[in-house]
Amino acid sequence: MPMPTFVQLRVTNVCNLRCRMCGQWGETGIYRPGEGDAATDGREERNRIRELVGLKRQMGLSSWVRLLDEIAVWSPIVTIYGGEPLLYPDILPLVGEIKKRGLTCTMITNGWDLEEMAGRLAASGIDAIAVSIDGPPAVHDRIRGREGSFARVAAGVKALAQERDRRRSAVPMLLAIFPVTELNLPDAAPALEALRELPLDTINVGLRWFVGKEAGAEYEEVMLRELGVSGESWKGFAFEGANFAAVRREQLLGLSKLLQRARWRRFVDASLGRPWISFVPDVPAAGVPSYFAEPAKTFGHDLCPVGWYFAQVEPDGQVCFCGDFPDYFLGSVLETSFRDVWNGERAERFRRKLAKEPLPICSRCCGSWVYGAWKRPSALVPRALD
Repeated sequence: MPMPTFVQLRVTNVCNLRCRMCGQWGETGIYRPGEGDAATDGREERNRIRELVGLKRQMGLSSWVRLLDEIAVWSPIVTIYGGEPLLYPDILPLVGEIKKRGLTCTMITNGWDLEEMAGRLAASGIDAIAVSIDGPPAVHDRIRGREGSFARVAAGVKALAQERDRRRSAVPMLLAIFPVTELNLPDAAPALEALRELPLDTINVGLRWFVGKEAGAEYEEVMLRELGVSGESWKGFAFEGANFAAVRREQLLGLSKLLQRARWRRFVDASLGRPWISFVPDVPAAGVPSYFAEPAKTFGHDLCPVGWYFAQVEPDGQVCFCGDFPDYFLGSVLETSFRDVWNGERAERFRRKLAKEPLPICSRCCGSWVYGAWKRPSALVPRALD
């Protein structure tokens, strides 16, 4: 097997926000201990994290460096992710080690600590930083579960842009991820306007990733029967898209029109030096209502390519293909080489499954959309199963 193009390092599962739709710490999140769990600075939940993934097993910098030494040979794009990656104690040294090896390094963050670390991040040479923003200030703060969240991320973006200008550097590229969900649908237009006022390079407009109960139950059955593992991570993304589409039909039609205007407007924005708007998932604007109403519809994304292009390393060194649904692990980089994990029997078993047919949750998982539309060639199945 060729080695992966993308390697994502989930350096920690700790987070200091409680984004309501998050599959980790949101209202249905798999790490959330119960209703009413409040956002903190990340310290109060560390005992729970020890039980869940084990801070004692959370990899230290030296372990990440050993991994980087191995993967640098084929120069993958490295993304740092969490939880909230800026809470990882050695995050800046880790970025430095990635860049020291000449690798492209990106980070996805909630931006809470971005302003404080802007100078050091800019000096690190990190290539891109993506911040998640849900809307104008009041909406963003409500969804993120912590007052002042929008002000802090906006200040962080501005500080990074100033540092970049001061250094006369093209990096870090600054991106915003704007997910449209049931929580901010009425505020999509003012959210885009608020984002266009920030010194961003790109705004990615997304739609909620979700799994309905029927698909989730089927996924659990398939994972147990064919791969021998319990598949409960989908519960973090439990959401009935069809019900939502029926109740919010008029708002979704309005969103379709808004996104269509945004597609055309971005050319004018680009000429004026404003952020370029991209779309993941790349659903045609007119197809937004059916994206929710028909959860099985693929829009041409028939084959998830993660088994051939992507791997995520968990905080404790376990490797998986499905970053948001880490139910099936391929092996640990603390016990063997990444190459052996990538080419191992467990990895091949998962690839055979994906080559034959998608998992029941694939149609609304980012893995099927981030890397483009891959149709399932008829010749792929027999080759993969030989």
